[in-house]
Amino acid sequence: MRRLLPVWLGILLATQLCGAVDLAKKFPSYRFVMQKLDINESYIRNPQFIEFVEKNEAKYRRFYTHSVQRGAKLISTFTELLLSNGLSHLFVYLSMTESGFKPYARSNRSAAGLWQFMAATARKLHLRVDNRIDQRYDPVASTQAAMRYINTLYRKFGKNYLVMMAYNCGEGRMIRTIQRAGTDDFATLMDAKRHLIPVETRNYLMKILLLSMMGEHIIVSQKPEEKRLKQKIIDGKTFVNVVAGTRIADLLKILDMSLLEFTAINPQITTDRIPPDAFLVQIAIPAEKWQQFHDHYSPPSLQDIYARKHYRRLIAHIVTSGETLSSVAAQYGVAPLDLIIANELPRATLTAGQLLMVPVSEAEYERRRRY
Repeated sequence: MRRLLPVWLGILLATQLCGAVDLAKKFPSYRFVMQKLDINESYIRNPQFIEFVEKNEAKYRRFYTHSVQRGAKLISTFTELLLSNGLSHLFVYLSMTESGFKPYARSNRSAAGLWQFMAATARKLHLRVDNRIDQRYDPVASTQAAMRYINTLYRKFGKNYLVMMAYNCGEGRMIRTIQRAGTDDFATLMDAKRHLIPVETRNYLMKILLLSMMGEHIIVSQKPEEKRLKQKIIDGKTFVNVVAGTRIADLLKILDMSLLEFTAINPQITTDRIPPDAFLVQIAIPAEKWQQFHDHYSPPSLQDIYARKHYRRLIAHIVTSGETLSSVAAQYGVAPLDLIIANELPRATLTAGQLLMVPVSEAEYERRRRY
């Protein structure tokens, strides 16, 4: 046995080494991916990961292709939003893993949308979830919420792979796991024999890692079939603001789009018009239709509002801490949308110290002047 054991070990090590070399050759982007996710690149030689890739590569390659076909136009948008907020664009693959870019994805536990938020979590992240609007299905709003959550997790854990683990299994469980392990080392936490994190979370991380290596390789690949996938990602869309009450039929006419085409890139739109209480909403349109939209879309002007609502004066209002567009509008008896248009606000959020011009009637102006 003393003579056979080194031979057996040599064969095992050689097998693992060959697998690692093949994996590195197959996915030359692995160094970049692991660096961005704060994982030691030696994980490419991990036997458990090699086994996972060998078992699942074909299945997840099909999953990747179908996800891109469904949500190619989302990828460039998500990437821009993530990078502009100081996050790695590889979190795109977290969304892909969560939902496969299915606009109306819903889990057995009622998590919904492209980032699979539970309703309670979504509301904590300032998304609107009610009978009229569910912003978990809004690509931009839900991604912005996801970024807030990811940033919160990063401040707590400090490494991208820990953020992804916590996103899947929960912050509290992740904290307890690290305490029990005595380390936050990726390979240690992922060790199947130690049972430190749930099997679901372990597979979740390996799936994200594999999809990331696939996706980042396809971006630079010259293979015809992969170049076609890459082109789908590059052909993007842009976002424009529309005001509350806008009829979807009018937008379709302006954009020369069918309802099916429009809802494919705006799954959050489920009614025949932008809800009257939504104030200002961002919608996605094909990038090539941007000029067409701006040439023909005419939101109400301040003059229109003045004539319709008998406004005569403007009052200056300094926003204080805690005030919202709705609360300021209520103080003066005006509509939040009127404040947006009067001040040409790009979004419906306010900051302390901000100057707002509030349109009011002559009677309201005189009443306030007396007091």
